Amino acid sequence: MTFFPDERSSELRDLFFESSAEILQGMNDAGLMLEEHPNDKESLRRVRRAVHTLKGDSAACGYRELSELAHELEDVLSPEFARENGSLIAEVVLTAADTFHEILAAYRNNLQPPDGGALREHIQRLLKKPDAQSLKTAATEAKFSWTEYERLMIAEAFRRAELVYHVALHLDPEALLPAAAFELARKALESAGKILAIHPEAGAVPADILLIEAAISSTKSADWIRQHCHVPSVVSKISVHKVEAPQAAPRDLLEILLESEAAAVSAGIKTTLPVLPATPEEEEEHREAPAPAGLAHAAAENTLRVDAGRIDTVMNLVGEMIIGKSMLQRAIAEFESRYAKDSLRGKFSDALAFQARVLGELQKSVMKIRMVPVDQLFRRFPRVVRDVAKSRNKDIVLEVSGQNTDLDKSILDALAEPLAHMVRNAADHGIETAADRVAAGKPARGRICLNAYHEGDQVVIEVSDDGHGLDREKILHRALERKILSAEEAMRLNESETLQLIFAPGLSTADEITEISGRGVGLDVVKSAIENLKGSVELESERGKGTTFRLLVPLTLASIQALLFRVNGRLYAVPLASVVEITRIMSGEIHRVDNHEVFQLRQQVLTLVRLDRLGPQAVNENSKRTFVVVIGAGSRRFGLAVDSLMGEEELVIKALEDKLVNSPLVSGASILGDGTVVLILNVPAVVSFLSRIPAVGATA
Repeated sequence: MTFFPDERSSELRDLFFESSAEILQGMNDAGLMLEEHPNDKESLRRVRRAVHTLKGDSAACGYRELSELAHELEDVLSPEFARENGSLIAEVVLTAADTFHEILAAYRNNLQPPDGGALREHIQRLLKKPDAQSLKTAATEAKFSWTEYERLMIAEAFRRAELVYHVALHLDPEALLPAAAFELARKALESAGKILAIHPEAGAVPADILLIEAAISSTKSADWIRQHCHVPSVVSKISVHKVEAPQAAPRDLLEILLESEAAAVSAGIKTTLPVLPATPEEEEEHREAPAPAGLAHAAAENTLRVDAGRIDTVMNLVGEMIIGKSMLQRAIAEFESRYAKDSLRGKFSDALAFQARVLGELQKSVMKIRMVPVDQLFRRFPRVVRDVAKSRNKDIVLEVSGQNTDLDKSILDALAEPLAHMVRNAADHGIETAADRVAAGKPARGRICLNAYHEGDQVVIEVSDDGHGLDREKILHRALERKILSAEEAMRLNESETLQLIFAPGLSTADEITEISGRGVGLDVVKSAIENLKGSVELESERGKGTTFRLLVPLTLASIQALLFRVNGRLYAVPLASVVEITRIMSGEIHRVDNHEVFQLRQQVLTLVRLDRLGPQAVNENSKRTFVVVIGAGSRRFGLAVDSLMGEEELVIKALEDKLVNSPLVSGASILGDGTVVLILNVPAVVSFLSRIPAVGATA
């Protein structure tokens, strides 16, 4: 049942799915904390807030299964219960987070949600079953304890100015057919008014049912309902109580969820309850953690959720304005050359400088909106490491630093799967068992480190472990087994190139296949994903000491400062942040070593890369002096031979469709002020590809 139009219902659900992801992450964080510190009251309080918020929000959206399961979970999250079962609560919380995630995924895809059997089993094991007398007493006493969803149904009845009654029908224990007796009593309730809530439901009637509790809306009086529901030989006792309308007018359900979301933004995971009288547990929750006055209101005023597509649209318009600025600069330069003494020259220049300054600030502001801290990604991985360590019987700790480093949201989302795979791989393959570590003279507890920091216009994310490191001989042996390379090629590989073989498709050094890894599918996909982001992967490993993967990705894919140059008449650009220096060398200073061209720059020997080898023309060996752009690609440096330099310019990156340019060497294109299209080189891919091509005239 929906309480508002489809458009508003869709808005409510979108908001619910967005906020529920944050709620589940909070549950994971608190669950891990409870595993380390079972008596941590604040972590337990965070879980109760999360579950209560999820219960109310899912009820408001009509997701009854999730709301009721969350309601059941609340029974084992009381402080008294946690003190008695502290060591078991963490497992229940983490299981609940996984179960809720599966249910939400089903809702999002319009599928039938799972029944949450594993979570219910955990709850039942923790809740001690009452004795027979307690069951009999509970079966004959009306409590009218409604779920959040049912309370919202009652709230809507009050909104419609309807009369609401609580009705308790005590069934005759001597009735021969309990199921039939229940149906007769239910039919009597349906004819007395509209059923808003009923316990038990028709689909699950126990054989020893003695009590039916219901909330109905009706235009009749309490006496009339009492007489109408009296069914001889079925109903032995009837109690009818009119429910008084709350003091405050019931609010719109979208408003309820918006308040809950605003509170979650401002004060962790906090909820605004619906208008019906609060239960004792809810009152206790408010006493434990009172919200500062005005926080929800302030959050609602100062926080605005905007669809990422709208920000991308604004960024594209800013890019078009940058192209327009470039066109205007060229037009003014042409005007100055033609009319050098015209008094308008100064006015044009001042106007252009003002426009450029404002446009620069606008671009920075939009970029800041797109930026998010990598902590949004990092905080997922403690749970990943914990699960792998538990399944593999290992003791591993995850250390995180640099979590406040900002990164473009689109890049952050694309990094989620590759980074998760690398963390799982480190925990599964990299870290040894506690016994092996102690035998090797290491601490029993293994360590995985996540770090992020800025380096120029790139963000570097490091995944390192203090495990056994990579075995060069094993990697080479597996590569030869799978015919990834020949024995002759293997002889020419240095240590760094050998380690890079682990990124080859189908290669794995694992001795056994597990549910987590070992099938040779993963690291090649990781490298492909990073290269699709115009980034690169570096690898360092020391046998017995550990391994470090270093992911280098651009800070943003929107715009760059670039150096423009020509090769064989074609115009290219490279990010200015990748340029170390520019020099000129004589043809006699170029030498050949191992079939590659090299040159000496001060005390360093660098490989010379020539773009003209991509085209049909051969290298002009007779040119006396050559411009060389020294490029820094991660920790390596190369020289890029160019014909002429065209200067620096700010370029707006335009993605190219595969059918236009199907080459990993090009990361995108841009349009200059005069309409010229310039290709932006993917520096790591260019260096990796061209440095493997033998020099012209070199002998094998």
